[in-house]
Amino acid sequence: MAKGGRRKGGANKRRQQGRRPPAPRQAAAARQAPAQKTVTPSVEIETLRKEAETTATAEDKVALTTDPRPDGADLDGMWKMASEARDLFKAQEARHSELASTLETRQENLAEKEADVAKKASELAEQASRLDEGEASLDDRTRRLGEQEIAIREREADADLGFEEKRREMLSKYDEVIEKRRETLGALEGELHERKDELEEKARKLDGRERKLRWAEEDVQEQQADLEERVDRRVAARHEEYESKLAAVTAERDQARADRDRHAEKLAQREEADRRFGHHSPDELLKELDALRAKNQTLHEELAERPDATATQRLDDLVREQQSWQAERVVLTRQVAELKRRLAYADNDSGEREAQRDRIASLVSQRELLHKANEELKAEIGELIDRADAQSTFPACIEVDEDQDLQRTPQTDRVGSLRELAEHVRGHMASDDLYYNEADVRSFIAGLAMGRLILLQGISGTGKTSLPIAFARAVGTEASVIEVQAGWRDPQDLVGHYNSFEKRFHEKEFLKALYRAGTRRWQDTIQIVLLDEMNLSYPEQYFSGMLSTLELRPDQQRLDLMPHAVPAAPNRFEEGSKLAIPPNVWFVGTANHDETTMNFADKTYDRAHVMEFPHRPEPFDAERPEARFPASFGAFQQAVRSAVQAHDKAAQTTWSYLEGLRDRLAKDFDIGWGPRLERQMRRYVPVVIAAGGTEGEAGDHLLAMRLLRKIKDRHSNRPEHVEALKDAIEKTWFDKKTQPTKSTRVLDEELARLGHDVDSEA
Repeated sequence: MAKGGRRKGGANKRRQQGRRPPAPRQAAAARQAPAQKTVTPSVEIETLRKEAETTATAEDKVALTTDPRPDGADLDGMWKMASEARDLFKAQEARHSELASTLETRQENLAEKEADVAKKASELAEQASRLDEGEASLDDRTRRLGEQEIAIREREADADLGFEEKRREMLSKYDEVIEKRRETLGALEGELHERKDELEEKARKLDGRERKLRWAEEDVQEQQADLEERVDRRVAARHEEYESKLAAVTAERDQARADRDRHAEKLAQREEADRRFGHHSPDELLKELDALRAKNQTLHEELAERPDATATQRLDDLVREQQSWQAERVVLTRQVAELKRRLAYADNDSGEREAQRDRIASLVSQRELLHKANEELKAEIGELIDRADAQSTFPACIEVDEDQDLQRTPQTDRVGSLRELAEHVRGHMASDDLYYNEADVRSFIAGLAMGRLILLQGISGTGKTSLPIAFARAVGTEASVIEVQAGWRDPQDLVGHYNSFEKRFHEKEFLKALYRAGTRRWQDTIQIVLLDEMNLSYPEQYFSGMLSTLELRPDQQRLDLMPHAVPAAPNRFEEGSKLAIPPNVWFVGTANHDETTMNFADKTYDRAHVMEFPHRPEPFDAERPEARFPASFGAFQQAVRSAVQAHDKAAQTTWSYLEGLRDRLAKDFDIGWGPRLERQMRRYVPVVIAAGGTEGEAGDHLLAMRLLRKIKDRHSNRPEHVEALKDAIEKTWFDKKTQPTKSTRVLDEELARLGHDVDSEA
């Protein structure tokens, strides 16, 4: 089984290393080239053709339909080079299709072999059935022999003493017969056991072959999917790059043809002008034109000095009209003087009337202003009322629904093996100057597999808060940081509350983070909600609802936000008032232990994965890993399931060791545990091993953090009991590769607190 796990992990690693970035290197170079140096289409086509020749095989080059490479000096040459590159790419695509067909054939052959194995297994089952029938027949014969022996013994007891010699002789014969039959029965039983052993050995071999065939089939399927994905990306990238370059060449060709036609048209116009002007030079034409203009100006001046008959008649008419206007002007002057005199009298009488009209106009203006202000106030009040009626009860969640970026499904990356994930996360953190040892990174990943709640404890400055934030960045997401306040007493302090006057639910950042995690953009990623300084208040009060909800099945985990359904509820609300907790969200709480903080209750510890940071690890050299798409939540879950199946035996070994300590812990320290710890261990131990650790490392962490933690600072502890427990753990430890350092450190600290000299005892 372990061998199969290594084969599958290797396939994933090879597939991960073979993956290309989404944007081809050639496309990026083509986009950056214009900013550095002007590249002609012929040079681009030449580069594309050389690249096609580099990646093409001898079989691909047979598919070429064009002549050897032309010089590329004209459009026909460039077109030939582009056609040759296209043929090379098509040949490569055909070769990849043939390879995919070969893989399908291998898969069919594997299916046929699997059918043969199943048939042989059925035949072996029939043979085993026949052997069982033979064994039953032997049992029946043995029973009959026993009955005959009893009958013989009875007849012997009833025989006369005179026949004693004969009876002895007959008894001896019967004993010989019985002994022979017993020998025959023993031989048959030995043969039956041998046949059984042979059948069991064949069955084990068949199971091994079946597992190998299944692993080989999975490897072939993964390789085929990876090859198809790589071929599709490369063909699409090459096709898009070729189409863009071909479009550029076509545009340049069309532009050249347009320039040629325009120049030809200008040449024809020039020839027509030369023909019309008698093929004279431009200087001759200009001189002739200047002479004609001077002559024309002279003629115009002479014509202007000569008045014609029409102008004379027009002048006489104007003189008569002037005389008529002067007579009319005298009459109009008199009339204006009379009107001015009358207007002066009228002005004196209308002064008071004008003042009244001004006052009336002022009042009318004031009334209009007041009416306008009143209308504006009514409109504003109506708008506020309409806005209040139209506003959703959960505006922040509605805003998330309307954000188009959050409704698009992004591309995610496969996780690969858990060992690769741990190495990638640790290297990414180190490139940001955040250093964690391998065991802590493995423990954090295994804690994600064990449950939805993780507690990080330690002194200030050891990297508790930085770990989940850096982990989220390493897997391609962002952690939502919730700063816990000292006055929190109710779940409303964490989630938010409803204001009945405003008819609005004031959503806290915790609720917004849960709602965003369920959108299409983030639903297939690993989401971290960080509760910073979680024990500033009692988590059993403000986090009580979440502690109970996380114990339910994933399909039953919901937050009841309102006692009744609300109109225009957000899209992801159920029954108009409930929000399902997305399964891709983990809650990580940090805790400092000083006079300003509260202690966690046992029920919180029992539901969580606990990690302690006694000090910050030393820096080490690491290269920043290549950029990747966000890690897929579904792929991570599949990797966890595979690890649980592969290393279930190791988890059982660890559980058996803890069961061996149950009586001592219960008797001396009154510590017990239920089935929850077994469920958590069966997921935690396999993931630690799959991530590169050992079963001893996983067992030591669980023993120290989940069980021995309860011993610390108890007044009822007795040094001899603690010392005996330490000796028992060290002498019976089940893993020789990894020693129980965490567990012994917890016990040493408790012995030191009780005044026991650990060094002298050691």
